[in-house]
Parts: sequence; C-alpha cells; structure tokens
Amino acid sequence: MALSKFAEQIIRFQKQHDMTDGEMAFSSHFSVEKIHDFKSGEATPTTDEEKKLREYMNSN
Repeated sequence: MALSKFAEQIIRFQKQHDMTDGEMAFSSHFSVEKIHDFKSGEATPTTDEEKKLREYMNSN
C-alpha cells in the first residue's frame, strides 16, 4: 500500500527535524499512537486533526 501524501509529509517533517514519533506527539499534542497510525495508514485523520497537525508542522 502506498503512503498517503500526508503520511509522506509527516515523515519528511520528522526527518528534517530529527524527530521521533514520541517527540512529535509530545510537541504537537497528539498521541504517539495517532502519529504512528497516520503515518502507517492504519488511521485517516479527521479534517480537524489534519488541520491541527499541518498548522503544527508549518509553524516549526
């Protein structure tokens, strides 16, 4: 299964900032499980979740 564009953006952000799922979860106020599930495709973020995570990534 191919990664979603959003999952690829999360992974790219983490690589640019040398950030683990745990570090990103803590600083973005999402659970580690949510971050992992968004990246793996196990869960699709709601519109609000995606908006909040994009705002976090764009501000850092």
